[in-house]
Amino acid sequence: MAEIFISYSQLDRERVKPIAERLASLGYSVWWDKPERVRQAFIDERERAFDAARAVLVVWSMNGRDAMETQADAAHALDCGKLLQLRIEPIAPPPPFEAIPVADMTGAGEWGPLEHAISRLVKSGESNPPAPRTRLGPAPVVAATGSPKLVAIAVTTVLAAFAGAVGASFNGVMTPSQLQIALVGMLAVAGACVGLSAHRLFTILRAAA
Repeated sequence: MAEIFISYSQLDRERVKPIAERLASLGYSVWWDKPERVRQAFIDERERAFDAARAVLVVWSMNGRDAMETQADAAHALDCGKLLQLRIEPIAPPPPFEAIPVADMTGAGEWGPLEHAISRLVKSGESNPPAPRTRLGPAPVVAATGSPKLVAIAVTTVLAAFAGAVGASFNGVMTPSQLQIALVGMLAVAGACVGLSAHRLFTILRAAA
């Protein structure tokens, strides 16, 4: 299994590729690529690679901040004492990960400190000490719930669809049975939004506990 596991948003794949290639050129085995179509076999392989890796490198960007998988990986890696971070955009990691050192790769790149940290984890077999954590107050917790862009889009879509369905029903364009099917679909979308928010909130609270 690979020594370094890279967690990132698939939307950043082309920007992560040079990072993975540089680490490989330094002699490390790296697990980072993802197939276009996710299958159960890949999910199982990913879990094994994560558990076997000596270092988990989380790549933060706007896409990464909005990715539940990336935040969950960061929380798990922090618990295991093998979390390393870098950013490819001038943003701060989400709470509580902003309190942990993060290499800035938005310019020339802070490779020196990052390579030293990787060497310490991978070659020396050390682990990161528990990072100091602060309790999240009410405002940060609310801001962290759900994927903001996705939830906002979903809510707007549901409201627009509801208004359109009701209007079509009153105008006789949609039958009562068709309206019922449309309402069921809207409830499913609303349920998915609630599930997404609950999952991300759980991840943030778990990391901050």
